Formats: sequence, C-alpha cells, structure tokens
Amino acid sequence: MSIRTAVVALGIALGGAAFAVSAGAGQAAAITPVVAPQDGIYFGVVLDHGETVALQHSPLVGMLNGPLTNEGLFYLDEKSVYNGGQEVDGVVYNDYLEFSGVTAEAAASRSGWIAIALVDPASFAGSPYAIRQVLG
Repeated sequence: MSIRTAVVALGIALGGAAFAVSAGAGQAAAITPVVAPQDGIYFGVVLDHGETVALQHSPLVGMLNGPLTNEGLFYLDEKSVYNGGQEVDGVVYNDYLEFSGVTAEAAASRSGWIAIALVDPASFAGSPYAIRQVLG
C-alpha cells in the first residue's frame, strides 16, 4: 500500500469516525477539526469526553486499532498506565500500548479526551499519525 493510499484510507476512516461519533454523542457533539500545516499536522480531530466514550463503544476503535497502534506516535497523559517503556531516539516504545487501550483509558476517566491527526512523518519521528490522550 502506498503512502497516498494509506493517507486517503485513514482520512476516510477519520471522517467516518467523526461522523459516527458525532451522531452517537448527541446534540452537544462538537468534534473540533485541526489543520496546522506549519506544525506538520495535515488534518486531525479533537474528540471531547462524550465523543471519546462514543468512539470507544463503536466498532471504529477496532478498525483504527491496527494502523494507529502500529504506526502512531502517542502523546500520553502523565497519569496514563501506558507511560513507561523503552526510549529510543527520544520516542518511548511500550509493547502493551494499543490505540483501543489509550481510548478506553481516556473514556473511563472523568473528563478524558483524545485527538487523532494525520501528520508529516518528517516532523513526528517518522510516524504518519499522532494521537494525544488527556485524562481528567
């Protein structure tokens, strides 16, 4: 699979996730799109707590688990159980880290949320995806 195909596939998946999560989160849903090419962020979405919970309870978390776990760069909350692991070239690797687990942890916290973005691999340690987790 070429990088262009991967980007298009993830873009479609993120768009579908944004639609499905906003539909499941009710009228107060407010998925926030993020585009910041100057920072190496091509496109992303910030999911509030309700949207994070809705994503965790949807089949999309399983579909995104593979590519985001294998190729994603995670920025975890300092209270996350997934912090730790081996640091290589400034990137911490944790064998037990999965996108679904990071999402579940944020959904289970009082006001946790996640953000997912397609990013410039040159700016993000070779990863095409960045995932940020904040716990409440």
